[in-house]
Amino acid sequence: MRLRFTPMVAMALTATTLLLASSCTKDDGAAASNSAKVKVLLIGFPDQDGIDPVTGADTPGIGELKKRFNDTHSDIKLEIVNIPWGEGATGYAPKTEAMMKAGEACLYQMPGAPAYARKGQLVDLDEMIKKDPEFKNIWGSQLDAARSWGPSNPEGLWYLPANADERVIHWDSKLFKDFGVEPLSSTPTLDEIEQKAARLTGKNPVTGEQNYGYWYQGKYAVWQFLAIAHTLGASWGGVTDSGALEVNWNTPEYLKALEWFAKMSKYAPKGALASEGMPQGFLSDKNIVALIPEGEPGYFLKQMIAQPKLSDRFRTTINLKGSDGLGGVNNVQPLAMAASCPSKDAAWTVQKWLAGDPASQKYYFDAVGRLPLIEGSESLVSKVAEMPDGKAILSQPRTAEPLYPWAADQPRWALQTALEAALSGTLSPKAALEKAQKETAKWLSEQGTK
Repeated sequence: MRLRFTPMVAMALTATTLLLASSCTKDDGAAASNSAKVKVLLIGFPDQDGIDPVTGADTPGIGELKKRFNDTHSDIKLEIVNIPWGEGATGYAPKTEAMMKAGEACLYQMPGAPAYARKGQLVDLDEMIKKDPEFKNIWGSQLDAARSWGPSNPEGLWYLPANADERVIHWDSKLFKDFGVEPLSSTPTLDEIEQKAARLTGKNPVTGEQNYGYWYQGKYAVWQFLAIAHTLGASWGGVTDSGALEVNWNTPEYLKALEWFAKMSKYAPKGALASEGMPQGFLSDKNIVALIPEGEPGYFLKQMIAQPKLSDRFRTTINLKGSDGLGGVNNVQPLAMAASCPSKDAAWTVQKWLAGDPASQKYYFDAVGRLPLIEGSESLVSKVAEMPDGKAILSQPRTAEPLYPWAADQPRWALQTALEAALSGTLSPKAALEKAQKETAKWLSEQGTK
């Protein structure tokens, strides 16, 4: 999935549009049933059962997820509202806002969870965990990554990570062999990528075709840039004790990252700056790009499952990592509980099941290809685990950076515009970052958070 307002988006809601806290609806038929009712908002799942056009496998509709829970929990009735990602006024963001305002649901698949948390609209799950002696962290470092500032707790836990997409690095083993370049390592560095991209750019000694050593998605360069910068020790800022965002793009680390990125863009084919996805010919014999960072599951995972030989040529490794062992944009889908939910104990049971039960995790993969995060989940997605690079594919979501709380706000768009200017050569890297910072500072001041 992609971090944009399309069915591929997964990150954050606009902080300036957040409304009041919501509550879990009560069972209108309580007189007829003793079961607690918990309504959940989910995004982007199929309404009906179907057949995957790529793999030919069955794709279960959202009713299957509901059935799996209700069949094993007689004391709670799960209700699911399933909406498409959509775009703009018809996207998931306005619908989420409307449901929060009306108190229509208790649990929310909520890409913008940190922003809602800053408004005091979510339950701090640390309080639920204190009352739950059976709770166990089965999500690894992504549970810590779910922590952010809230009025009641500056390091509160505001959601559970339900499932994830990812961004990985692909490399074409055939092109590497044609040029006599050593395979990409399992934990690539900027130096390794730079050296090999340079050697892989030029006339292919075997085919005679012009090949390129590097690729970037120009229209979404912000995520690739942040992965580069993180490995160089850059930090976008943070949240103050009072909950105010502090964002600073104009730092030596970001400048070094952008200078490197601009240099690497010279090894990419024309058209990369305007691109929104993979290079032409990806996953085919016509591919001409050797190193392809920021690959997303929608572009390769189901295709490789359907045609296993593809994974022999098109190899996959984890994204760039910083000194903290993390790296790559976080594509986790948060599952959060509304602060005004009147049935918190029942909702907590549902929340844990939706985010951590093997039955729910397998459903997410079978339905839309989203990857599980829980311990031991390799057995749930055996076709992925058995790939040559299955370990890398399944480990990347667990080592992504924490969610960016500004990911759908002006700091992102200011940085993206600046990156495009620097990559096109219309602004120097230094001038581009100064421009991004000026626009970001203006937005922060307008929020009353500067």
